[in-house]
Amino acid sequence: MDIKVHRAGDVYFAHFEVLLNQPSSEISSFLNIEHWQAVAAAAFWEMPEVEGISIQDFANKERQSTQTQFNLSEAEIQQFRAKGFGDEQIEQFRLMQTQLVGIREEKQHDQSPAGISRKLQERTGVPEAIWKETGLEMLEAVLTSQAKTTSHLFTMTDPNRQQIQARSLAQNMGISRLSLAADFPMTHISFGFSRVAYEPNQCRLNSFPADADHQGKFPIFVDLVQADAVLIQLDVERLWRWLELNGYTPSIPTNASDPQRARKAYFVRLLTGVPLRLTLKNENPEARMIFGLLHTMSHFFVRKAALLCGLDRTSLSEYVLPRALTFAIYCNHRFGATIGALSSLFEQSLPEWLGQIKDETRRCIYDPVCYQKGGNCHACTHLAETSCRYFNINLSRSFLFGGPDPELGEIRYGYWNMPE
Repeated sequence: MDIKVHRAGDVYFAHFEVLLNQPSSEISSFLNIEHWQAVAAAAFWEMPEVEGISIQDFANKERQSTQTQFNLSEAEIQQFRAKGFGDEQIEQFRLMQTQLVGIREEKQHDQSPAGISRKLQERTGVPEAIWKETGLEMLEAVLTSQAKTTSHLFTMTDPNRQQIQARSLAQNMGISRLSLAADFPMTHISFGFSRVAYEPNQCRLNSFPADADHQGKFPIFVDLVQADAVLIQLDVERLWRWLELNGYTPSIPTNASDPQRARKAYFVRLLTGVPLRLTLKNENPEARMIFGLLHTMSHFFVRKAALLCGLDRTSLSEYVLPRALTFAIYCNHRFGATIGALSSLFEQSLPEWLGQIKDETRRCIYDPVCYQKGGNCHACTHLAETSCRYFNINLSRSFLFGGPDPELGEIRYGYWNMPE
């Protein structure tokens, strides 16, 4: 019998959740807008109706538009009084008419939330229900992208030599956007723990001991870290071509009026409702291909960042936004956040980082055994439980370099070795 200390890492697993950009008072007004999910998606996919307008500015504009006044003349007020209506009833009528005017204007205006939602559905062929389900994910992505403290590699007006070199490398790796977010507010919430196992349906979740100082309530521990982060978004056209080269036939809805945006929305529809915290099987092969690629790339970026930014690998975490085809690498504790480790990496070592990721992740020290079993093990793809939100599943080097996958069989072309 092997005795373990009850707090040892291999028998005690804290269960936690990580949330990005928790709504402030400013964003709360945006969340009160009907069809806000469609507005967030339109902003992320850069539709012309919201071009140049931030989420905050849009919320302010809507708040002002809903305050349109419907005025009654003094003669009209006297007529209402003559019919027996009191002043309170007359004011209520005026407010109802004001709201009705706003609703009518909203429906007639393409730049209103309802108009944007309608245009989004027309152009992509994706129904409103899916956009509502993916709204929070799109909002998380667009808030970070629109932040004044976020720098975008491909649109920087005065890049240094390393960043110019990194642009070419990023494009060759199928990256459409690479950004540094100097303000990446992550809320860490720990709500319980388990013993021996961590995976869902394989462990028993225990609450933390009740707190006598708070009427015996069970505590939930919350910590907000203002970190810096690097965000990577994959290229839609290259993903589409990668699927086709591997024998899959992605298609856009026949009722979509904008093929380019419909291709982007295809991946939103593909990954909606998919249980990403479970192993994806071959019943939905395209979802496994796309999420497996995104998740594996995220792990490679974390593993190689630790070597260059001066932090331990467990001090870095991933935050994946699958339907936005985006993942973020961020410092998960205060020390790394305050020294700006990832900011320095972005400004000084970006070419080295990207080069190491592409050139040094093809092999594993346990090859050929690891390769033959799917190219996925603790030595080549895995991260610590605190760094990976998806339990180190749906990973494989084969998504990037080609090779066998335990669920899909042989992947002929990897994302990084497709023919020109």
